[in-house]
Amino acid sequence: MAGRIGAMVGLAAGAATGYVVREVMHAVTSRKQDEQAPPEPSAGRAPQTGPSAGTAPAPRTAGDGVDPHRQQPTAGPAPLAEEGRAAAKPTSVVYPALPPARTAAHPPPPVMYQGSQLTELPWRLPAQPAPPGMAADSARVGDLEVRAASVVGAGHRIDETNASPRQDAYRVGRDAASRHLVVAVADGMSDSPHSDTAAAVAALALVNALRRQLDEGVPLLRLDHASAFLEAAGQVHAVARQRHWPADSVRTVATAAVVPAAAGPDGGRDLWLAGLGDTTAWVRRPQRWSLKLGDKQRGFDAGRLDAYLPHTPEAVRQQLVRLAPGDVLALTSDGVGDALADLPEAHDWFHRQWASPVSAFELLLHINYDSHQRNDDRTAVVVWPWPPEGGRR
Repeated sequence: MAGRIGAMVGLAAGAATGYVVREVMHAVTSRKQDEQAPPEPSAGRAPQTGPSAGTAPAPRTAGDGVDPHRQQPTAGPAPLAEEGRAAAKPTSVVYPALPPARTAAHPPPPVMYQGSQLTELPWRLPAQPAPPGMAADSARVGDLEVRAASVVGAGHRIDETNASPRQDAYRVGRDAASRHLVVAVADGMSDSPHSDTAAAVAALALVNALRRQLDEGVPLLRLDHASAFLEAAGQVHAVARQRHWPADSVRTVATAAVVPAAAGPDGGRDLWLAGLGDTTAWVRRPQRWSLKLGDKQRGFDAGRLDAYLPHTPEAVRQQLVRLAPGDVLALTSDGVGDALADLPEAHDWFHRQWASPVSAFELLLHINYDSHQRNDDRTAVVVWPWPPEGGRR
């Protein structure tokens, strides 16, 4: 009898213990579900939806363009499985939308006459590593403010298979005593395969040749333009020979200038210019730009050049120009010079913009103007002599 009573007591105790355990597990499970469930909407307010509501995004289905049989990436490790329950399925990631193809991080370039669709296309890289597609500099020599910029044209940068390097180049330097500013701009010929190298070598050679003459005491009015361009031609030819390139593959035109770093008693100064081809030198007068050096071909032969390095250095022309107080000098490749010569709107716009010194970034933006059928490389070196004390520009 006692044994039967003990068994009944044991069964009752076991049942009570099982009931307590089930109730505890139910309470814990309910709490976990409450913690994971979205909050109840408050009275008078619609429930939040989307990522801001703090809920996981709904799984993507085959209707969303995703293979339902392919495992999707998860936002993190899967949650630990509770005892006696299967692990929760991983939550799929919602990929962010791609940014727009073009985001304007700078002011748009100025439009001259009519815009070109080429400027909207992405830039492509040449097949071989090349110099930067754009370059800019800022300097002061004496009372001269100098800004220089160069950018590859849209016609050379958009072709997926035949993008070419920037074929323009410039160099800015000074003599040892800082009494003169020395500038050169070179423009490689588009039908010459290695004209980018030729332009870079020619610009550097011209600046160095003129600096050496100045350091040797040669007066500005007696600088030897013929020997400077002959030296540049020799260096271009030497680079071609060293790399086993034909001389016809390194053709370029160039213009150089030497400007005194200090004005004369009347506030003006004499300017030395020399060049060949269609690189140009301009002087900004109070009313308009005046072309001082450089050939501008017109008609059916507008793109033909008869004088260039390294073949015809003897064709170089030299000129002395008087800069009056307030005048501005600009050396340009034809990508800028043609706009000054042919587009009245561009002529007037650059006349206004370059009345006083601009930053190197602004100059780069200016020469990267947008214009229909004008897609060549652009380069400009602009020199602003500060007016005499108390004077006004």
